[in-house]
Amino acid sequence: MSIHPNHSASHDPADAGRGATGVQIGRGIIQPALERLITTGNPRTGAQRLARNAAAHGIDLDLIWGVLGNLGLHQPAVRQVCMVVPGAGGTGMCFVSNPVKSASNITTPQMGDEATQIDEIGASLAAALKELPKVAGGRVRLAQMLFEPKQEWTHEVCRRASMICVGTLDYLRMDYGLVERWPISDEPWGEGITVRQIQNLSMRTPSSDGSMLAAALESSYEDTLDCPELCGMRPMSDVIASHESTGVFDASGWWLLFKDNQPAGCCLLSHCPANESIELVYLGLGRAVQGQGLGNRLLIHALQALEVDGPVHEVTCAVDRRNVAASKVYMRLGFKRFDARCGYVRSV
Repeated sequence: MSIHPNHSASHDPADAGRGATGVQIGRGIIQPALERLITTGNPRTGAQRLARNAAAHGIDLDLIWGVLGNLGLHQPAVRQVCMVVPGAGGTGMCFVSNPVKSASNITTPQMGDEATQIDEIGASLAAALKELPKVAGGRVRLAQMLFEPKQEWTHEVCRRASMICVGTLDYLRMDYGLVERWPISDEPWGEGITVRQIQNLSMRTPSSDGSMLAAALESSYEDTLDCPELCGMRPMSDVIASHESTGVFDASGWWLLFKDNQPAGCCLLSHCPANESIELVYLGLGRAVQGQGLGNRLLIHALQALEVDGPVHEVTCAVDRRNVAASKVYMRLGFKRFDARCGYVRSV
């Protein structure tokens, strides 16, 4: 699809800002669009490298939208950009350009002030989310944005695109060597409590492991403090597919907890060889088994039983900052916060 100047409401910097219209970026101006997404190093070479490696990383260069203007040039130029990268489970991660600041760190004549640029970034994101269903062919059903808390302007961008805030995620990590120091417990789990590894993710029958996992996840979502806004936004099959895509999936790292033979919780671990780490993808318990220390014990049990090929130096996880109780459990085990991200989503 080619983009022409009259497709944009922002031909001139003086006309940009409020009311800007985002359009799909044509292949003829992919290079300058990608350059707007490069935040470190040389934008030109970074964009060229991104274009060369796009297919290998699941990036579809047709899923880029932006706001155009002349920037004082004789041909249309890319002012702001949003790129959507499809992921497992019908998700799509959105990446947007940053406002450009002048040497005074306040504004730049060509791009306009920060409010103008935020409006144009929001227009790019809104156009992407509006057109994804027809352009992405159903590959993206839930759009996501993750950004550093210090990027306060991004909240306004997401709100202008009608995205929903799902909280701030704290990223935690722990020295993997601590796992070997924990005492191995052979005490009974408790009356009616059993745990076992998942064998497969089949959902063909209610008694299949995949169906049992779905039931355990549903149970853990009741009154959850971990991104409760996400509950019900996509089918459980998509949720499980997203979890499965983390690292290298091995069912032996996924555990189910039962109360009176009914699924009541789960712990999902994945090996991430590229980072030489184990990721705690999800840990959750239903209301019937909460408050008994089972979450802490289930995590320890799963980590001590896990066998992986290759070096592992740390265990990582993410937890909603509002879930204070879970954070305290992780901290007691030796996890420490090293990063954070604000999250927004929207069903498309």
